Amino acid sequence: MLKRLQDKKGLSLLEVLVAMLILAFGILGLAPMIVTAMFSNSYSDEVTKANVIAQDKIEFMKNLVSFSPLPWIEVTNNLNGIFTRTSRVDVDTTDASVPSGVSRIQITVNWTDKAGITRTVNYYTYKMR
Repeated sequence: MLKRLQDKKGLSLLEVLVAMLILAFGILGLAPMIVTAMFSNSYSDEVTKANVIAQDKIEFMKNLVSFSPLPWIEVTNNLNGIFTRTSRVDVDTTDASVPSGVSRIQITVNWTDKAGITRTVNYYTYKMR
């Protein structure tokens, strides 16, 4: 019995091939998850950039004294290469849903992502007149 145990040294080629096959199937199972994570990171980057573009305009518009003519609309194209920003200001005379004494600032950022899907984010804030 002791002689049999001493004759077995190392792994056979078949055992190594089976182990490599199991490892390959495990790695192939992770591939879709990696692709999904890469797409999600790209989408998150685009949404973050859209948020910064919108927030920049909101801060600028909150510091303006007045808007003329009303409704005030401005469209800016090709921001960071892919974004379009639409700014709109309404008051109670241009939109009945706006409370009196305030201006509603609406910022819409549109872009087409790498998959060809059109994305949009909208932001609203109010400013006392």
